[in-house]
Amino acid sequence: SNPNPFIVRRNKLSMVSVASIALLPICTVIGDYQWITFTVMNLAFFAITAIEADRYLYFIENNNRMYEVFALKKKQRDESVERKIIYEDLTRREIEVALSILSNSSYRNIAKDLFIAESTVSKHASNIFKKTGVKNRREFLKRFRKKK
Repeated sequence: SNPNPFIVRRNKLSMVSVASIALLPICTVIGDYQWITFTVMNLAFFAITAIEADRYLYFIENNNRMYEVFALKKKQRDESVERKIIYEDLTRREIEVALSILSNSSYRNIAKDLFIAESTVSKHASNIFKKTGVKNRREFLKRFRKKK
């Protein structure tokens, strides 16, 4: 069980979408009931749309963390008035991995949550550390974790 509700919601919606698409051949075998087929297909599209909307809302909710991750220089990070986000420096997947690292998830859990190999998470983390100018995970957490 994952404590991150975003990941749990995304996994459930993914399962609905995959199950709906897997049901399409079964609906075709049953007979020419277009209303069933269309309903199942619409459910799949709705689930995919909900996943993307949820991802957008998650990034909005975690905006402050993203400002910290994407700060250009230490000076800009310290100036709360003029912070910059450099979206082009990190890929979408690197953003997801960075937020998971900031949530203190292990690489194994991040890999499981994002449906990628642990070595891929490690590679993303390495790229994130290079792009943000830190040497390792400990420095990354120290530099970008929210001060309480």
